[in-house]
Amino acid sequence: MAEDCFEKADVEADVITNPPAVRQPSTVVLPENIIEYRNKLVQEYHRGAVGIIERLRGSGKGGDWEAIALTLLEEIVRETDHLLGNELVSAHNGDLRDSSIISFKRAEVLEKAFRQIQARLEAERIGGLDVDSPAMNTIFTFFMSKAKETFNRMNVGTEISDLFFSTYGEVTENWKKELRDQYQEGKLQQKQGAM
Repeated sequence: MAEDCFEKADVEADVITNPPAVRQPSTVVLPENIIEYRNKLVQEYHRGAVGIIERLRGSGKGGDWEAIALTLLEEIVRETDHLLGNELVSAHNGDLRDSSIISFKRAEVLEKAFRQIQARLEAERIGGLDVDSPAMNTIFTFFMSKAKETFNRMNVGTEISDLFFSTYGEVTENWKKELRDQYQEGKLQQKQGAM
């Protein structure tokens, strides 16, 4: 399949190429059931999960579409490292043509990922809420420190303070998703009230 891509690029560039060099046969012995082997490798890649969706569900992010989108974007960017590795191997082997084509494909993938990030940032700038921003973490930390200071001024002791913060940690486990949902709901109510 990759050769077809290379041949297509040659035709588009009107390049006359030499017949491909005879490649040495692979020394890797593949198992009889290649599908099972492929599935095993994918499962190893996803640290025990059958695929990326199961991995997300296992991490508790299966229902949070924002987290899924970010994970998929990370996966795309990670794949560019694999392309970079293939590009470098090709260049090291003297296959500059292959290296250049892989480099171009990698640039295309990076451009798509960049556009997705740019679109997300633009949407948040216009009217969204970026719960992952450093500013949000600063705000969250500020209010937690004020809660701790309040407990200290009330002289309630460390047991009550510790109980509050451990319970608060449980209650706010999915705070980013809940805050996004509540924020969107508030924006919807504001729009309906303005009509």
